[in-house]
Amino acid sequence: DAVIVLGSIGLANLIHSTTFFHTLKNFPGGSVSAGVMKGLQAVLVFIFTSIVFCGAAGTGAEMCFDSLKLLSLIVVVGGVTLYGWATEHKRRKPEDEGILSRFSRGNGEYKGIPDVESQVEISC
Repeated sequence: DAVIVLGSIGLANLIHSTTFFHTLKNFPGGSVSAGVMKGLQAVLVFIFTSIVFCGAAGTGAEMCFDSLKLLSLIVVVGGVTLYGWATEHKRRKPEDEGILSRFSRGNGEYKGIPDVESQVEISC
């Protein structure tokens, strides 16, 4: 039985680490996205442990959902939502927007900074 338990734990760790490194490599934001997902995972653990263990024999009040855990849930879910919105907004934004767009003309191509000295006439 111990071999089955250890094998199951090893398989779960393999799947977990594979998905974690897949997230780092392929998900927009890389390590930041992985951190956001970990925060979301923590909130889901709060909810799950409250449902399963709150009021169960042998557990204390720390397993119950309280106002501090609700505040954590609101902060994390709000942060995940804001991060998702900002990432999507940045992904859809054209590349030429930003400080360089002030110097572009016509079709949106970057034309460089205008050469002011060649346009000034010097008369004596």
